[in-house]
Amino acid sequence: MNREELKEATAEIGIENTLVAIKGYAEYAWCVVEADDGAWEVFWGERGNKNELERFSSEYQACNYLLGRLTYSQILAGLSWVDAN
Repeated sequence: MNREELKEATAEIGIENTLVAIKGYAEYAWCVVEADDGAWEVFWGERGNKNELERFSSEYQACNYLLGRLTYSQILAGLSWVDAN
């Protein structure tokens, strides 16, 4: 999974577009960025800080980690993606 696919997947599970930043740091959003050393970082951007920072060796790992984390949050919130029809 890459960042564009992550953006599509998070929209499918009901995450607002503004809560996931795939092109750099953004305030009050989950960010997926490539660091200067080639590692991939996932963090919550707030007040210029990288909160809950996790580092990965690939974009694939970083994106899958964030998708899992956000999916789990949606489950805990009691949201369902099953079509009732």
